[in-house]
Amino acid sequence: MSSGLFQEFEKQTAEDWTEKLRGDLRGQPVESLLWKTQGISGRPFYTAENLDFEPFNYSRFSDEPTLFGDRYWVNYQPIVVEDDKAANQKALGALENGATGIVFQLSAAPDWSLLLKDIQPAYCSLSFVLSEAIQTAGFITSYDQYLSKADVDIEKVSGFISTAHSTLASIGKLKSLEVAVVKEENAALSLALTLAELIEKVDQLTSNGAQVEDCVSNTFFRQTISNDFFIEIAKHRALRKLAESVISAYGINEPSVHIISQAGPWTAEIDDPHSFMLHATTQAMSAIIGGTDGLIVQPFYNIFPEKHSLAERIARNISSILSEESYLNKMVDPAAGSYYIEELTHTLYNDALTLLQKIEDNGGLSKTDVEQLKSEAQ
Repeated sequence: MSSGLFQEFEKQTAEDWTEKLRGDLRGQPVESLLWKTQGISGRPFYTAENLDFEPFNYSRFSDEPTLFGDRYWVNYQPIVVEDDKAANQKALGALENGATGIVFQLSAAPDWSLLLKDIQPAYCSLSFVLSEAIQTAGFITSYDQYLSKADVDIEKVSGFISTAHSTLASIGKLKSLEVAVVKEENAALSLALTLAELIEKVDQLTSNGAQVEDCVSNTFFRQTISNDFFIEIAKHRALRKLAESVISAYGINEPSVHIISQAGPWTAEIDDPHSFMLHATTQAMSAIIGGTDGLIVQPFYNIFPEKHSLAERIARNISSILSEESYLNKMVDPAAGSYYIEELTHTLYNDALTLLQKIEDNGGLSKTDVEQLKSEAQ
């Protein structure tokens, strides 16, 4: 039945659609519908004729589909730690109500027995954002010692450590080499500078004796999501492909790329602050469809200043609803086959790769005139 569903309709070519547009525009040129955003030039429509390349496989399968569905991402709850015991209670409440990971924001070294009381690190992703007052290597050592003393299966420990210092951890799947996606008006330049920073960090660590495999296994990208829905989908996908290309160049077979995406904070001046909840939902969708591995939706404290638990619950539930009610946990690559998104991703990847090659030809990021590169990328 499905094979004959569209047989009664004639197949339309790109030229057929162009002729239709000319009629609808009533004298206005079709070129008036061309657009440009974040350095990307676009058409009014896309067809299969635009896909003159082999699409990359962006599928993100869950490691345990029977437990989490075919597509899984960590639903992170951020918690500012001012008191270890209070933070522990908030974390337990979040994990019991939809969160699958916690991001502890620390200004001082914690008392692990208080902060992680009754929390099972092998069954949820525990991550940490460290202030400059915390010595990273010492923090990693103390966390490792706590896990060993608590008899935790180290191989099942996951999460990330966000710190200003490039330090490698050897704790299960924990990531400690952060590469923040650079904010630029030009999306391709943003990705090129991000990958150039990764190369700089890996080269610096390996020159000091680290193994490239350890650098790669510790690496994670942290992306702040914008409201540009389709560009964000393409940007996440292009980032993954670019990172795999760079990592493969180091001789790593079947590279694994880990992306953490953040929606918020919600501090902009807008007429209706409740609109932030709509922004958060579309941003979260674009990250998930783009293939993120972890999602942080910052709580809506400015909308509910007197009800912090409500602000946190609504933010946390966005990811849960997109997973359990919108069924995005059942689609490993919802954007696959979309002429528009595939073309956007392909364009972003190629433009970013060209810029990255220029940076490397100059001797790397530290030897590149970034301002000149920005002017060239316009």
